[in-house]
Amino acid sequence: MFGQSTTTTQPIGLVTVTATGTGGTGGTKTSFKALAVTPEAVWQGKASAVGINTITDSTAAWTDSKFNGSNGPHYVEIISVNFSTTAAGVGTTYSISATSAASKTITLTPNLAAGLTAPIGYRIHKHWTIASVFGATNSAGLQGGNSISADQVVFSNGTGYDTYYYQTSGIGGTGWRKSGAATVDASGDIIYLDECFLVKRGQTANVSFIVAGAVKTGRTTIGIDPGMNFVSNVYSAALTLASSGLYTGSSTTGLAGGPAVSADQVLLWNGTGYDIYYYQTSGLGGTGWRKSGAATLDASSTSIGAGTGFLIRRLNATPFNWVAPQHPAAF
Repeated sequence: MFGQSTTTTQPIGLVTVTATGTGGTGGTKTSFKALAVTPEAVWQGKASAVGINTITDSTAAWTDSKFNGSNGPHYVEIISVNFSTTAAGVGTTYSISATSAASKTITLTPNLAAGLTAPIGYRIHKHWTIASVFGATNSAGLQGGNSISADQVVFSNGTGYDTYYYQTSGIGGTGWRKSGAATVDASGDIIYLDECFLVKRGQTANVSFIVAGAVKTGRTTIGIDPGMNFVSNVYSAALTLASSGLYTGSSTTGLAGGPAVSADQVLLWNGTGYDIYYYQTSGLGGTGWRKSGAATLDASSTSIGAGTGFLIRRLNATPFNWVAPQHPAAF
């Protein structure tokens, strides 16, 4: 149930996730995917006080460890700051590490964004996990097997990749496993809302499955670091490069523009490789979104579909927070 309401209830939605098969050509086929729905909110309220990594809700009636530990991993989504839905910090999310009934306080990781001031409107959601997305017994229908023969679900961990598969026999028993740990249950491993994942399928036919949840509303703030970032369109409607909010005109709040060789890049998977886009700020072809190799053609209407994962290559040396506006703008 919700605590004190601060916004309207999120609409409920379904998203169909399709992993593309090989079509009989052999090898594997890669699909870039994301989740265009969130787990439904299990609590919604208003925090009357904030600390470095805590929020306190004087009206809360939760129990100890309600949103962590054996109850499963949860996270807080900030939906307003000092009654504003557009203030800095709105749309940020934080995992919950402790829930205290006596102090009515939740402890978060990482620390809250700088400058957040109470009152803060927030929602609490369960994290997506491997089991809640793909099914504890692989109801998604991916090909099971061992680490070599099974379909693979791949996530970036910042320095490399974590690969998951559904094990159906052999040492370690049956269930979701992470490559290199065939005996360890990985079904509870977290899938973060704003991260994309790759499905590498070795079977001929496509496979589709449905994920039920809440439609993401409000802005979403996603940290972008130097180097390669695996991110997602978290909304139930397509973004375009122009509407995404990725380019703001300042490299401290968005992608750095420039010519093709130095501008930050957006990489969209086309089934066999990447189409690379950047924001051109000068030179032949004028100013605006461009596709690599086509500096004179406007690419601002290029679509990033609902449930689509993509890459951002940050060539600039400093991180920034991508503030993605709600899509569609209204429900």
